[in-house]
Amino acid sequence: HDMASAAAGPSSRVVAAPRPRGSIHRGASSSPRPRRRRTRPDGASSSASASTGAVMGDGWDARLADAFRDCPETRALVTCDLVTLRPCELCPELPMWLLDDGDDVLALWERTEAFAAASSGGGLCPPYWAVPWVGGQGVARYILDNPEVVRGRSVLDVGSGCGVAALAAARAGAARVCANDIDPLAAVAFLANADACGLSNGPCELETSHEDLLRAPISRTRAYDVVMAGDVCFVKGLAEAFQSWLSAVAEDDGCVVGAGGGRTVLLGDPARQTRWAPTAGWAVGAERAAAYEVVTAATSALTEGAPIRKTTVWRVDRRVASGVRV
Repeated sequence: HDMASAAAGPSSRVVAAPRPRGSIHRGASSSPRPRRRRTRPDGASSSASASTGAVMGDGWDARLADAFRDCPETRALVTCDLVTLRPCELCPELPMWLLDDGDDVLALWERTEAFAAASSGGGLCPPYWAVPWVGGQGVARYILDNPEVVRGRSVLDVGSGCGVAALAAARAGAARVCANDIDPLAAVAFLANADACGLSNGPCELETSHEDLLRAPISRTRAYDVVMAGDVCFVKGLAEAFQSWLSAVAEDDGCVVGAGGGRTVLLGDPARQTRWAPTAGWAVGAERAAAYEVVTAATSALTEGAPIRKTTVWRVDRRVASGVRV
């Protein structure tokens, strides 16, 4: 599951709203530039409606998806004065629009709620897309250090958030990258971050999707050689669902074989709750590919909640030889 000028500030239409209750703690122009990126035409895009067959996440509907489409107003929201263009701890190569002070996450949530209310009258989830969660950072670092994992391949980043792993894949030479998140505003943040990284007009084709892929047919993933997720196992139900789904994706015999001769699944997880974290055997053939220590001392208790976290990157490879999976 990783936003144009900092001077752009908040949109004049963003006003104060009642503070959302609870914590979200898990345990380069203001106008969109359309070249070299697109939204999925199959109903999974940030501009598509549910009528085209996309399965949307709980609390989301076509009106909210349209309100949070990529446009100057939403770009202003994801690059407002509460975020700063900076790299995350593990990926100095990738500048992104991120919260500088985790305590500001509630203020940013207020602004997104106010924008949603003014646009469509709905509510929405916290702005996870403004925080570089360490599980995603681990996947991103692994890809940057091992570019052959994605080079020339099609990549799907599920629960992309700020898009750090998707951006890393694009930087590392992927042919096509789709940043998927049930929050349509995450797609806007990803595209703004791609602009900031100089990736919007590069050779990698960028896509966004807001489909809830865990509730969609597994066939939705078959066009991708690499499927990855980061920091998605922070609550029991979601942890179980993601591990089961990623295991099924790895085992899917219907995927289209592209560059690399098979499918690779990556899962980054910092074991926020050890009882729900992936362990050996969570998927057939899963191996610990890398481990990283991330210092997050400047991050608020409302977000990371710990000054240092260790994150593991799990990898599953399914190869194809002579048309038979091995």
